[in-house]
Amino acid sequence: MAAVQNIRGGFKAEREFGFALEGRFPGLDLSGVDTEGVAMVVEIGDPRRLNLHQLSRVLVGAAKGGVKTAVINFRAKGMVTAVPLFNLFAMVDESARLKEMRKLEKAIRTGV
Repeated sequence: MAAVQNIRGGFKAEREFGFALEGRFPGLDLSGVDTEGVAMVVEIGDPRRLNLHQLSRVLVGAAKGGVKTAVINFRAKGMVTAVPLFNLFAMVDESARLKEMRKLEKAIRTGV
């Protein structure tokens, strides 16, 4: 798939078919991730320009859209890893839920 997005966060994100990940990244351990559908491939070039907030928004958005796997390719160090996006999405969702519960608790305590 050729939908590459250059994002101002210092990384490049693109979609890739899960079955093509083995050929594109030989030696990558894909045992803990789902390779049935589409995966998000993120290439990080210069770590000094990396915006983690923007990267997390892209990954959470991909998870909301049904992408189950992300491959992070850190070219400068030659490191590649595959992570399941559902875990990240679940953590962000739980964090948002806790934030709402804290707001509700504060409103109840203060009577506002």
